[in-house]
Amino acid sequence: MTYFVDVILPLPLPRPFTYQITEAEHAFISPGVRLVVPFGNKKKYAALALKTHNQVPVYQSKSIEYIIDESPLITSSQLKLWQWISEYYMCPMGLVMRAAIPSMLLLESETELVHLQAPVSSLQISNQARLLWEKLANVEKIPLSQISEYVNVDNPLKLVQELLRHKLIATREEVYGRYAPKEEVRIALSQEFTKEERLMNLLTSLQKHEAQRQTLLQMVQQKQPIARTLFHKLAGVSKSSVQTLLKKGVFVLSTHRVDRLPIKTEAENPLSPLTQPQQKVRDQIQIAESATTHLLHGVTASGKTEVYMHLINEVIQEGKQVLFLVPEIALTAQLIQRLHLHFGKKLSVYHSRYSQSERVEVWNALLEKKSSAQLIVGARSAVLLPFSNLGLIVVDESHEYAYKQFEAAPRYHARDAAVVLGRLHKAPVVLGSATPSIESYHNATNGKYHLNSLNERFQGFQLPTIELVDLKTAQKKQKMQGVFSVGMIEAITQTLENGDQVILFQNRRGYAPFISCMACGHVPQCTNCDVSLTYHSHSQQLKCHYCDYATPVHSHCTACGTPHPRTIGLGTQQVEEEVVKLFPEARVARMDTDTTRGKNSHQQLIDRFQNRELDILVGTQMLTKGLDFGGVSLVGVVQADGLLNFPNFRAHERAFQMLLQVAGRAGRSGQQGRVLVQTYDVNHPVLKQLLDADYNAMFSTQLNQRSQFKYPPFQRLIRFECKHKSFAVLQEAANWFATALKSNFPDVLGPQSPPVGRIRNQYVLHILLKLPADKSTTAPKSQIKRIVNRMEQIAAFRSVRLNIDVDPI
Repeated sequence: MTYFVDVILPLPLPRPFTYQITEAEHAFISPGVRLVVPFGNKKKYAALALKTHNQVPVYQSKSIEYIIDESPLITSSQLKLWQWISEYYMCPMGLVMRAAIPSMLLLESETELVHLQAPVSSLQISNQARLLWEKLANVEKIPLSQISEYVNVDNPLKLVQELLRHKLIATREEVYGRYAPKEEVRIALSQEFTKEERLMNLLTSLQKHEAQRQTLLQMVQQKQPIARTLFHKLAGVSKSSVQTLLKKGVFVLSTHRVDRLPIKTEAENPLSPLTQPQQKVRDQIQIAESATTHLLHGVTASGKTEVYMHLINEVIQEGKQVLFLVPEIALTAQLIQRLHLHFGKKLSVYHSRYSQSERVEVWNALLEKKSSAQLIVGARSAVLLPFSNLGLIVVDESHEYAYKQFEAAPRYHARDAAVVLGRLHKAPVVLGSATPSIESYHNATNGKYHLNSLNERFQGFQLPTIELVDLKTAQKKQKMQGVFSVGMIEAITQTLENGDQVILFQNRRGYAPFISCMACGHVPQCTNCDVSLTYHSHSQQLKCHYCDYATPVHSHCTACGTPHPRTIGLGTQQVEEEVVKLFPEARVARMDTDTTRGKNSHQQLIDRFQNRELDILVGTQMLTKGLDFGGVSLVGVVQADGLLNFPNFRAHERAFQMLLQVAGRAGRSGQQGRVLVQTYDVNHPVLKQLLDADYNAMFSTQLNQRSQFKYPPFQRLIRFECKHKSFAVLQEAANWFATALKSNFPDVLGPQSPPVGRIRNQYVLHILLKLPADKSTTAPKSQIKRIVNRMEQIAAFRSVRLNIDVDPI
C-alpha cells in the first residue's frame, strides 16, 4: 500500500501539499512533526505534517527527503488555533506557520556551489571567475549567499553564471539546522584530589608557586563545577595558573548545556492579601464556567494586576500553564519585575526583542512542560506558542491596538485569538482595562462576556483631578512660553519643588512633523511615499516614518533658496528640548521609539524613572500603557488636538482611552494627582467626558454613532488594500474588484486613497466591505475568495498586490 502525508509549507499557498512516504515513515510521522520536502524545481523546506493517509492525490506527488523531529513541534490545540486564524483572517496556513514558529526552526534549503574538476587552462574564462573556481577547489563548497566574501566584485552572480556555463561548478540545495543549544565550559577539581590527604599534599607541593596555590584554594571554596569564565573573575585566580593546573590534571573541564534565558534564583515571595472589591472580582471569575471570557473593567490603579496574580497563583499550583499578554514590550519590563517576586522560577518571557535562540528555548520549554515556563509573559505573538495545559489567559490593557497585527499577514488580533485559545483549552480568559474597547464592553453588556468591575483605586486612593488648559486664550493673553502655557510651567515647577516627578505626553516622535519655507511654502517630501518628512533635531535629518528614507536638513529652502525654513508642529524631541531650557536643574529623559531600540532600553529607562534618577519623562503612547510610577503627581498633555482630529471612526474612542490612560499615571501612591490637558478646543465632547472620567458617556455616544453609520460592533469590516507601482494599473484593478464586490454585497465603500496614498513607491487604494455582525461570515468569505481568484486570472492585474484585513483597526 502507498502512503501519503499532507504538509503545511511556510509559504503563501492556498492549501496543504501531499507527499509520498514509506510504510515505516507512515508509522512514525504524527501531526506537527517537521519533514524536509522538495518544492519546485530545486528548493527544499521544513514542512509541518498535518495528517497521513492512503488517498492518492490528483497530481504526481514527490517523496519527502527525511524526518527532522522525533516528536511534534506543535500541539493539537495550537494547530486548531492556526486553522481558525487562517480561516477567520483569510490568510494561508503557511503564513500563520511562518508568523508563529521562531525563524530558527523554519528551515529552508540554501543553494551551494560545488567545485567540479575540469581542464580550466583551455577554457576562455575571466580572471575573476578563474580565481573563484580556484578558491572553491580549497573549500569544496560555498553557500551562494556568502559568495561576495570570496571575490571582490560588484556582481559576483555573473561569475557564478560564467562558471556554470562552462560546467566548472554545480549547484545543490542543502537544509541545515540553525538552532544550536548554548553550551558552557565548566571547571572543577579532579576527582583524584577531592580526598583531603591528596589535597593537603598538593597544597604543600605548591608552596613555591603562590599563584597556583591561591587559585587552587579559591577552587576548593566553590560549588563545583563552576563556569570557567566566572572562575577567572574571582579574586586570587590567575588565568595562567588555571592553565598550568589543567595541564597537571589538578583541574578538569566539562561542557554543559545551559539556558539562554535569564537565570531565576530569587526566592518567591507570598502575595499580598486582596481588598474586599478585589476579592469579590476574583471569586466571580473563579465560580464561572471554565471557558468563560471575563471583562475586568477597573479604573487606573484599582489593583487589577493583584487580582491577576492571585488567579495565576491558583492555576500554577494546579500544575497548569498561564499566558499573560501585554500590548507593548515597554510594559513587560515593569510587569516582569512584579511577577518575578512571586513566580520567579516559573516565569518565561517571549517577545520580539529576544533573540531567535532565546525564543526557541521558550518554545522548547513549553513543549517539554518545564516548570520554568508555567507562566508566559509576552506581547502579541505569544498567543501562538505551543501550550498544552493552559489554565488561564490574561490580556492586560485589552483595549490596546498594539494587539492587532498590521503590516504582514496574518493580520490577527491577539485579544480575539486569545478568546478562541481559551475555548480550545477550556480555560478562563480575563480581559483587563480601565478603558475597554467599544466591542469588548458591548459584548459584556450583552452577556457574551462576564462583566467584573473595580470602581475605586486601591486602598481608597483618589483619582487625579483633570483640568483643561485653553491654548487659544493663553496665546491671546501672551501666557505661553514655547509650547507650554504659564499654568503648565507653574504646575511643573511646584511639582519639582515638592520632590515629585512629572510625565509629559505628546503622541508624535521626532522634533516636528515637517518643516516649511516661509517664502514659497515648500515642504520637503519623501521620495518614496506621499508624506512629508519629519524633522529630527538630534541627527539633523529629515526622516520618513514609513520607509526610513532620510536626508540631511538644509539651511536653505531647496525650492527657492530662502534661508532657515521653519519647523511646523510638535514632536517629543522639541518638547524635551524646551523642558531642558525651562528647567535646567531637572533630570529629563525621553521615551519613544527612537530612544528604546535596544533590547534592554525600555527596562533601563523605566528603572531610572522608578528609582527617582529622573524628574521629568517625556514620551509618546508608550507612557500610557499600564506603567506604575509611585512618584508621579503631575501629568501634562502637551497638545491633545492631534488625537481628536484623526480621520478614523475610532478616533474619539482612541483619544479618550489614551488621555484617560496617561492621566491614570498620576497619583498612584496615595497623594492625589493632577492632570493638565492643553488644547485649542476645550468644548470638545471627548474632553468633556474626560474631565469626569466618564467612560459610560463615551461608550453610549460612540455606540449610537456606530449604530447609525453601520460600524462595529454592529457591522463586521473587511478592508481590501490594493497596491501597485503604477497608479493607472492600480485604479483599473481596484475599480474591477470593487465592482465585483458591489455585485455581491450591498455595503461596499471605495476604492479610495488612504491618508498616505503612496508608500515605498507603491500606490495604495482601499475598499471597505461591511457585513452584518449577527450573521456568519463563512459564505461571504467564500464568495470573496472566488472574486479574488477571478481577479488573479486577469493577466493585467496579476502584478497588483491585494491584502485582506479582517476587522481592521
